Amino acid sequence: MSTHSIPKIITDSDLQTEYFHELSVGNIPAIIFPKILDKRECNDLATKILSSKEISVGPGYTEKIGESLNSYVSNKLEYFKKSKSSNVVLTKIFSCTDPQQKMLAKLSASSGKKIQFAREKSRSYSRGIIRLHQPGTMIHIHRDNASFEASNFSVSELSGQLSAVLHLQSAELGGRLSIFDKFWTKADEKYRKPEFGYSKKTIKKASQTSILCNQGDLVIINPKKYHSVNAIKGKLTRITFGFFFGYDKYHNLFAWS
Repeated sequence: MSTHSIPKIITDSDLQTEYFHELSVGNIPAIIFPKILDKRECNDLATKILSSKEISVGPGYTEKIGESLNSYVSNKLEYFKKSKSSNVVLTKIFSCTDPQQKMLAKLSASSGKKIQFAREKSRSYSRGIIRLHQPGTMIHIHRDNASFEASNFSVSELSGQLSAVLHLQSAELGGRLSIFDKFWTKADEKYRKPEFGYSKKTIKKASQTSILCNQGDLVIINPKKYHSVNAIKGKLTRITFGFFFGYDKYHNLFAWS
């Protein structure tokens, strides 16, 4: 495996601004902060999530709690209405252990930049989304790009957009994250699937990095690169909590989902 394809693992509190830049320009596949939550905290959150009555079906045949901007690119008012409700639900689930704040604190300490959840005028963006992937499911090849997909939202103007995902419950088997060394381009749209994701033809010549995401790990990737998760196997549901973040013109960071 080349140095280019090795994720950067950060285990201390030193500033790591160069890693964020390297990830933004595609020189590294991921940044990993191991075990920002311990096993007990993760298990307690997983238990609350699995017993929640707020689970709904999201794109790509996943189950979710929370809202994703990608599902509302043509319905701005509905997105902010649903986000207001989902933020209340997340606050209740995270009443004892708040992964949102732990993630923000870790990103702020490592980037040297203030980070907070985004707002547009008086309206709050979604503060993250919980995704549940049942055994037998997978996440097909896809990418995320608010600058292209959601140009009528203010977060589309944020630069250096990255994705932060905290792994609350790992799959018993499978569930590995694959990051392909290929940025999305408009020419790739001919390979887009109507239901979700892209054909394998999109990444047929791209090298890939496979990452085993352990419980408690915070993984940062560049969402403009194609990525997927292979089939979840065994008895455990793969559970994650994540959001995107990017820089405004004053170099402060803002997060949303």
